[in-house]
Order: sequence, then C-alpha cells, then structure tokens
Amino acid sequence: MKKKVLAALVAPVAALSLLGAGQAEANTNFDMVVKDPAELMRDQGILLGLPNGDLKVNDALQRVELLMMLDRAGKLEGSKAKLSFTDVPGKYQDVVSKAVQSKLVSGFTKQSFKPNHSLTKGQFATIFTLSETGGKVPSVDLSILNNYTDASKIPTYLKPYIAYAILGGAFDVEYGKPFEYEKEITRAEASKAFKPVVFDVIDFLTTNDIHGNIEFNEKYQNGGMAIIGGLVNAFRSVNPDGTVVVDGGDIFQGTLISNSFEGASTFDTMNAIQYDAAAIGNHEFDWGVDVLKDRIAQAKFPVMGANVYDEKTNKRVDWAEPYTMVEKGGYKIGIIGFATPQTPATTLATHVEGLSFPTPAPIAKELAAELREKGADFVIVTSHLPGEHAKDSDEIIGELTDLAMESKGSLDAIVGGHSHKRVSGHVNNIPVVEAQSYTAAMGHIQLFIDKKTKQVYSSESGILETKVGLTKEDDAVAGIVSGYQEQVKEIAAEVVSKTTGDLTRTPSEGKYGVSQLGNLISDAMMQKADAQVAFQNIGGVRANMEGGDITYGDVFSVIPFDNYNVVSEMTPQQIKMILEGPLKDGSNFLTIQYGGLKVVFDAERAHGDRILSVTLNDGTSLYKDGKFSESKVKVVTNNFLGTGEGDGFDTFGEVEWTSTPDFQRELFADYFRAMKAAGTTIDASAVLDDRLISVKK
Repeated sequence: MKKKVLAALVAPVAALSLLGAGQAEANTNFDMVVKDPAELMRDQGILLGLPNGDLKVNDALQRVELLMMLDRAGKLEGSKAKLSFTDVPGKYQDVVSKAVQSKLVSGFTKQSFKPNHSLTKGQFATIFTLSETGGKVPSVDLSILNNYTDASKIPTYLKPYIAYAILGGAFDVEYGKPFEYEKEITRAEASKAFKPVVFDVIDFLTTNDIHGNIEFNEKYQNGGMAIIGGLVNAFRSVNPDGTVVVDGGDIFQGTLISNSFEGASTFDTMNAIQYDAAAIGNHEFDWGVDVLKDRIAQAKFPVMGANVYDEKTNKRVDWAEPYTMVEKGGYKIGIIGFATPQTPATTLATHVEGLSFPTPAPIAKELAAELREKGADFVIVTSHLPGEHAKDSDEIIGELTDLAMESKGSLDAIVGGHSHKRVSGHVNNIPVVEAQSYTAAMGHIQLFIDKKTKQVYSSESGILETKVGLTKEDDAVAGIVSGYQEQVKEIAAEVVSKTTGDLTRTPSEGKYGVSQLGNLISDAMMQKADAQVAFQNIGGVRANMEGGDITYGDVFSVIPFDNYNVVSEMTPQQIKMILEGPLKDGSNFLTIQYGGLKVVFDAERAHGDRILSVTLNDGTSLYKDGKFSESKVKVVTNNFLGTGEGDGFDTFGEVEWTSTPDFQRELFADYFRAMKAAGTTIDASAVLDDRLISVKK
C-alpha cells in the first residue's frame, strides 16, 4: 500500500493549460527500458541464439563471440589482412582480422588464436575498452576500483581497462563486493556490459541535501565536495560530452563553514564542479528570499523552482527559473526543478509568506511538453521531492513515486531529495534516485539511447559511495574548501564545555520520546527565557556530540538553523496536545522535546489519551486523572514551531508569541560556557532524567 504523504496543494488552474498528451510524450521506450539485457541485445541484432530462441545466457562468452558482437555493433573498422592463425574457421577470418588490425586483441601464439576460448571479466573489459578508445590504453582514475574488495589483486596492466569499463557503464559500481576479474563472463553479463557499445550513454550524477557539508567527514571518512568533484571528473574522463550533474535541493543550510557565509561557500564549490542545474529545497528559504536570490545570482547554473508560486498573482515567481535546457552528447536535455509541497511546513513560515508550492505532476506535464516543443530530446526532473523504500519490500514510496506514477509518457528520469534516504530503482519504468544527504553518497542514473531513433531503450539507477580512496579529490574544489576552513577555524575551535560520554539525539522510547540533546537544549531555552516549560522539535537537533571536549563547531552541527526563542502562555490543555504529538499514520506521537515537565504516558493507549499526567518541575499538577488545572504556564519554544505550521504541531498556532533576540544556537553555547566556567563536566549518563516515564516500565 502506498504510504501517505502530507497533503499537497492543487496546482493553480489559471496557471496551467495542459497541451495534448502526444506533445508531452517522452522519448523513452517504456516497454523496453527494463527489458532483460540479453533480450535487448537480441532485438538489436547483437546477440544471436539458437533457432529455438535460447540465448544461452548462462554460457561463458567466447573470444570470437565478443568480436562478432563488436562487428555487428559497427565497432570493428580495421583493415582485413591475412592471418597466421591456423585455428580460426573461415567464417570468422574477416572479423578476427579486423580486430587484430584494430589492436583490440592478439593471438596466444603466431599460429593459435583460440576463438572458442572463454573470456574472463578482465579480458572482456580490456577488449571493451580498446574498442571504445581506438585501441589505446586509457588515462583514467583507477580509484574507482577501490569499491571492490579484491582491487589489490587485479594486475596492474589490467587496471586501466577495468576502471574505464566500470566508469563507461559496462559494469555496475558495487561497493564492498569483489570484482572477480578472473571469473568467466557469461553471455548475460556480456549483454548488460554491451549496452554502452550499442547505445549512446547519458550519465546523470546527482546530489541532494548537501546542507553545507562541503568538508570531508573525518568521522565517517566520506563526503565533502572535493570528493564529489572527483567522482564527477572520473565519469567525465570517460563520458566527457554525456555527463550531467544536478542537485535536488537543501544546498547550503547546516554547517558552520556554509552558514557563516550564508551558503556562498557551498555554491563556490558547486560552481567549480560545474553543476548543470539544481532544485530549490525548503531550507533554501531559511535566511529569507533575498538571500536565496543572492545565491541564485551567484550560481553559474540555474537553481530552479517550477512550483514556487506567488499567492497573490497565482503565477510562478520571476526570480527562479522553472527549467533549463542543456546539450550533452548531441542530445538536448530539458531539466525541470521542483520544490516539495511540504515546504511551508518544513521551513520558517514567515520566510515563505506569500508563496505557495503546488503539486508538481500537472506542472511537470505542462513544462515537459513546452521543453519538447523547444527541441528537447529528453526531459528529467531534479527535485526536493522525498522518497524511500518501504520497510517490508523494495517498493519505492513517497512524493517521488507520486510524480513518477503520474508522469509516464512525459518524463525520462527523476531525482529526489528531502527525506535523506537512499532511493534507487524504477517507478512506472522511470529511473528514480535519491542519494541520502550531507554528500555521504551520490546518485547515478544512466540513460541508454538508440543512436538512430533517439529513444531511451534502457536505463539504470544506482548509488555511488563517497568514501575516501574511491576517487581522487578535485584539487580546485579542495582549495576552495581549505580557504573557507581557514576563515572559520578559530570560531569553530572554541571549547565551550566537556562531557563524560556521547550526547545523542536518539529518542528514549525507540522511535519517539525525549533525548539527551533534546533535554539539554530545552533546559537551556527555559533558563534563558526564565520560562516554566520549553519545547523543541527533534527535527531541529541535527547531529550528535561525541564525549570529551565540546566545541562551538559541535554546537553548530547540533543546531545549524538560525531559529530563536519565542515566549507566551499556554493552557494545560494545549500543553497536553503538544505532548501527544501530531497524528501521522496513527502512530507518530511524543516526538516533542521539552523541559520543565514530568510526564507519565502509556504507549498502548489511543492517540490523544496516551498522556496520563503532566506536572511542572516544582510539583504543580497541570493534568491528572482526566482533569486539567486552570492556571496558564509561561512557555518558550522556537520561532519555527511558534508559527503552528512547523512539523505538524498546529496547536502552537493558537498562541500569540512574542519574539526574543535569543538565537537557539548561541543560547545553547552560552549554556555550555556557563557550565565550563563553573567547573562542571556534563554527566552524559544523567542527562536522560525522569521527565518522561512510561507506565510499562
């Protein structure tokens, strides 16, 4: 069953006048796109089988069979010459002669060619690569081989050929598995590997939810924009004219090195990598539209929002392009960018005031038709639409799926974001991808295009790792990052406190409950505002803290958003509603982080009746045995929640809040600094106190 998503706005009718369906049709043969590779090669006249149709897919591929396949694909253009081999039948003389003259292959001896000898994966990669490079040894980044556990065993002379074949699409990049270069290659495997020979290839390399993570992640030994740039360079070295680089939004908000420059540092790295396009994410609005406009002006690529509308005019805003057209490998590719319709609920409401974010599908059909009228051969979407794989199956669900289900016939590929998940596969025979977040991975979609009809006959979707050693860093990007690091080093290095153990944002009750960092942040907010109760959304706590010294840089990682305190009074009834949490799929509750309260709950009871008692820290009862006290309580929360639109906690919207100049990140840092000044080390084991009590324990 398809997972429910947040309700989306209907596209403004006045803004759309859908063209005829035929005008929006994708150049994708959707019935063929997920066809078995061997059958696809048979249909292309490349792989021959028995008269009964048996393609012998599990048989090992023979040397002469590969040469015949290359010849049928028009890859053997060498001159014919008399052979010295005595074991090549007459019907194979011409094809073997051309292959030898093209320097794709040689004999075992002057007299022996062994045409029926089985090929290994390494031998296949060599012949494949030489057929693509005109018989020359390729110059290519060999680091891609480090994805495989047996990379060190591959002979040095074979490495350039195998690396080229992998980057060229003959073999999937499979991290943590052996390549097995000595293993015989089957006819089925050879058919899959042959797609880049028969078809033109467009490589889409994708990022999403960078959130300012332009630095290499020392803890996880991955990520950073220099590595992203290195992966792009590796693919461009093999497919220079057919590589497209796009981003799915939430580009710059989230790290000290990015936020200190309002995202300019992140865009500098993307400009250096030469991105082709990006979508607008919800956090692109975190510093207001004016800052977003500055970043759009800085970008040397379009930052797009096809569904960002002005509520008053019911028209698309004029400061963000809806789409762009790029030419790659002789093909014109239309790229449409979408924000998520969830944007008003997942960013500060005042920063998107006057804007609406309608459902993408009708707009996608309209713009795809428009792009094709302008000559686009293919149309893809890069978006901040979330997806995920269902827990009990490999099914892809979410807004990403919604668009794909409604877009067959108009779109050729879809890139997503927002959910921070790894998503890869086909929906409605359309390849879709989402590459986690924080540059921890990169998405990869390949379109295999018939050179005559310009139709997509096959496509693949996958995830590329960004771990250290899997590619060479881009030196220019690394230099940009280093320059910004020098500017923020002193700020980030300040030690503000110390802890005896790790402090995490992990909920205390499995998927819900309070957390160590949630408790500390709430207490810091409450102390600063001199309030009785504090509420903090768990989504605003973005990282964990390791035991030992706590630096300002650590504080920034935990609270990267520029949210500030708002204060007011709330009734006990409203406080209980907040504690119950918004109802999502009938199970999401008690997700709020809080301070100043002791709460007893029963997880087995129905939503709205799970909270059994609520007591202030001073012992004053606010709710017990179904009865509420009559007194109001001074409450502090952040301005994101205070709108009543943040994370579904609409009860906050019933309250009139007073803003303060107290930014959460700074008050949290000051809270730690005060502990340090008092000589106090945080006891991590005591942070999860008795503020939340389950009757089942």
